[in-house]
Amino acid sequence: MSDSYNSTDTTGAVDTRSPYSQQALQGRPRNVVLYGESGVGKSSLINLIMGRDAAKTSPDALACTTTHVPYDVTISGQRFRLWDTAGLNEGSEGTVPAVIAERNLTTFLRGLNQEDGVHLLIYCVRGTRATKALQTHYKILSAVVRDSKVPTIMVVTCLEDFRPVMAEWWNKNRDELATYGMQFSGYACVTTLKDEHTESSDIHERRAQSYKDVCRTILEHCSQTPHKAWGTDPIKDQRSFLAILLQKLARFVGGAHRDQDA
Repeated sequence: MSDSYNSTDTTGAVDTRSPYSQQALQGRPRNVVLYGESGVGKSSLINLIMGRDAAKTSPDALACTTTHVPYDVTISGQRFRLWDTAGLNEGSEGTVPAVIAERNLTTFLRGLNQEDGVHLLIYCVRGTRATKALQTHYKILSAVVRDSKVPTIMVVTCLEDFRPVMAEWWNKNRDELATYGMQFSGYACVTTLKDEHTESSDIHERRAQSYKDVCRTILEHCSQTPHKAWGTDPIKDQRSFLAILLQKLARFVGGAHRDQDA
């Protein structure tokens, strides 16, 4: 895919036309973690950004990503490591049971925090999903994100048939998202569908626009420095990312159980 963002899977020439190209390739790539339900298109989104079929995808709702897989990409001369994570809502028929998926994710985030830190989180959702239903996994992780000040963006997928323009999804739903307590640093409304999978006459243009929008959003909102410490209290700073996440998970799950027993 050719455009001003010059995305590659390893390294590439810097596009001097880009407003973001002043930062040369240097140091280790910044960590961008994608999370969300299984079947929302995280792997397809990574393939869109990479410009090739690097991540395995599945046509159904069952997760095909069973571990946390990194993909290195260069966007406008800046290096990123995209982390594809297992879906958080896998049921008994899925590849990854929900409890195991959440446990694996907490372990993964702990290790990432201890090494290079987290620079950006991308909450992936399907545009066809009811906005209230998007709260579940946002509540699980976003409390931690707010505490650690890691920027979070929302990427809305499966908008190939949304008219007149895909970005209108955000304009129609942002107030309701805010009502449910969901706050984001930025957003992108996209389709990852390829030409051969649809008869839509403008899918090529919509896919190209999706690529530009998601790359621009990553460049604008990804932190330049990793977020490893939470707050300025030295005692709190010693608490691991895993401990904070488990605390939030316990509160969320405990609240859900109380609601069921009531």
